[in-house]
Amino acid sequence: MVLDVLVAAGAGVVVGLSLAAPPGPVNALIASHAVTRSWRAGFLVGCGAMTADAGFLALSVAANTLVLRAVTWFPAVALLGAGVLVYFATEAARSWRRDPLVGARTKRPYATSYATGLGTNLTSPYPILWWLTAGLVLVAQVGPALLVGFFAGIFLWITGFPYALREAQRRFARTYHAVLAFSIVCLLVFATWLVWTAVDALL
Repeated sequence: MVLDVLVAAGAGVVVGLSLAAPPGPVNALIASHAVTRSWRAGFLVGCGAMTADAGFLALSVAANTLVLRAVTWFPAVALLGAGVLVYFATEAARSWRRDPLVGARTKRPYATSYATGLGTNLTSPYPILWWLTAGLVLVAQVGPALLVGFFAGIFLWITGFPYALREAQRRFARTYHAVLAFSIVCLLVFATWLVWTAVDALL
């Protein structure tokens, strides 16, 4: 019995990491906020994205058909998401010449980081695509242990990833610009891909 619970929880962690760890817009924003502001800012971006995932999970459990119907909204969501990503890429570019310590002194509310993560996940088709594939498997196998493991896996990533970046920044002077470059390129590439998929779907 205990072994089954541990196995289910471990599987949930793996599934959570499969959603959180791959390169994507949210990780690019976590990286950007972590190096330009603080660990907490990067963490809160992840928390916002995790909140959106919790909403997608609730929607999937409540009615799988509603999730399936979301496919028809992909072109609109993709175009909106592309605009959001271009905006965030522009904001990251503006931080290029900024002193890396400026972020720590900035009084901007941390709620903006949370809203950034939440808004990015809600305006990106990636989470919907994930919930239509691996996510539906999670819903089919959902149980308390698996669910706890799932969010534990996401929490592990959004905690450790920005922390690792902050530590790297303390040790290597070039980390700031390297991470910003990664974030800007990643956001623009994904924005371009979203526009292409939206146009292709409409045509």
